Amino acid sequence: MGETYFYRAPGARCGDVIPKFIDGKWRIFYLKSWKDPKRPDAVFGWHRMDSADLIHMGPETPVGVLGGTGDLIYAEGKWHLFACRFPEGNQEITHYVSRDESLDRWDFVEEDTFGPDGVIYSGPDWRDPRIIRREDLGEYWMLVAARANEGHAQTGCVGLCVSKDLKNWEYREPFYNPRRFAGACECPDFFRMGGWEYLVFSSYTTLFGTRYVKRRIGETGWKIPKNHRLDGRAFYAAKTADDGNRRCLFGWNPTKEEDLFGFWPKRQPGQDYRTWDWGGNMVIHQLTQQPDGDLGLCLPDGAESFFPVLSNRRMEPVTPGWRERDGQLVAAQEESCQTALCGPMPETGRFSVEMEAGEAVCAGVALHLERDLSRGYFLYVEPQRRRLVFRSWLRQSEEGGKAFPYDVELETALRIPEDGVYRMEIVTEKSAGTVWVNEEAALSFRMYDCREGEFGLFSFGKAKFSNVKAMAMAEK
Repeated sequence: MGETYFYRAPGARCGDVIPKFIDGKWRIFYLKSWKDPKRPDAVFGWHRMDSADLIHMGPETPVGVLGGTGDLIYAEGKWHLFACRFPEGNQEITHYVSRDESLDRWDFVEEDTFGPDGVIYSGPDWRDPRIIRREDLGEYWMLVAARANEGHAQTGCVGLCVSKDLKNWEYREPFYNPRRFAGACECPDFFRMGGWEYLVFSSYTTLFGTRYVKRRIGETGWKIPKNHRLDGRAFYAAKTADDGNRRCLFGWNPTKEEDLFGFWPKRQPGQDYRTWDWGGNMVIHQLTQQPDGDLGLCLPDGAESFFPVLSNRRMEPVTPGWRERDGQLVAAQEESCQTALCGPMPETGRFSVEMEAGEAVCAGVALHLERDLSRGYFLYVEPQRRRLVFRSWLRQSEEGGKAFPYDVELETALRIPEDGVYRMEIVTEKSAGTVWVNEEAALSFRMYDCREGEFGLFSFGKAKFSNVKAMAMAEK
């Protein structure tokens, strides 16, 4: 993405992304949140940029659309854009039409604005429209982040409205109503892939994150996948787009730079213990599909071209138990944790390793690891618990027992691979990072307080590591 991998404009945060593939290019719209709204060059509303490869991004263009997340569609001979606005505590769907068939100049159609009906849906939630053309029915469907009017607290749903002309909308029963969330199911997205239909949405109650459900084409009932969430707590508001060959998922990894909600602890130094902001850096996953229809996430094709420089790697054991055998690094002790350093970390880097860790309690990669093991960040698999975990340095000392009221900072479910090998890919850029495992699971994270240190390996129990690589961005 130019000279940055996880896109974020200077002086701003990347909010909800509205990705499209139009005329042979990725057209990426997003909600831009200025860190200083009073700066003289701040232009509010949606911004857009183009990309041919999802690696290099073109310059941003403000498009004059104010409000929240939405969608656009070419229909009835022109481009239509739907967004949302928030007047005095209410929420309404808004409609724009392209002035000259471009994607950058839009006219607001005031009379087409509408809110919840008060019968099927109750306020205030009524936002994030997603438009689907139903050719088989000769109509348009609008999915909406909404609340069902059911008289209890768990009414967050994906609403449905139907239109013949994109102007007059009929309210229908919810498209998906799990009766599990107290707030709306945000940023709904719907697509078909390999004989299955998928509904992706994000929720900020019960558990924070981007979720999805699935069903076979032709079925009406939704199924909950084995891992209901895509990525983890540090990835949100994700939507998809495809170029005919691959479908990608675009979301944001929140920063920890402003006390937006007044939750920061008062005595804990540093940023890693702070709470999450709204918006941050753009994260792009490529979708994969399991044989049972579950979705997986992997590093997007072509991303390796951003990291052409192979860094020198060495293995320097810090604790005993390591062996080198047939090109593998073997952690041979069952009863203790074996840790090794593998070289300095570039500011923007890609790290990969293959692990056979079936006998270990946990095994993985350390980032920004201090030589005395006092500080660092840890990405690891727990085969027995079938999960991928991120943990920071905060529990590397006795202070950790005082600071954290919970066990794990970030986690996501992970299947046991049939061949027993966990293939881990990691990209880091300054404080931002994402790890992908086996083209199945992903976990985005933040690293603020430790900026020095090395790339390393560790295993609590027996494990084997091979194809250990560290790569860096080419210098300009």
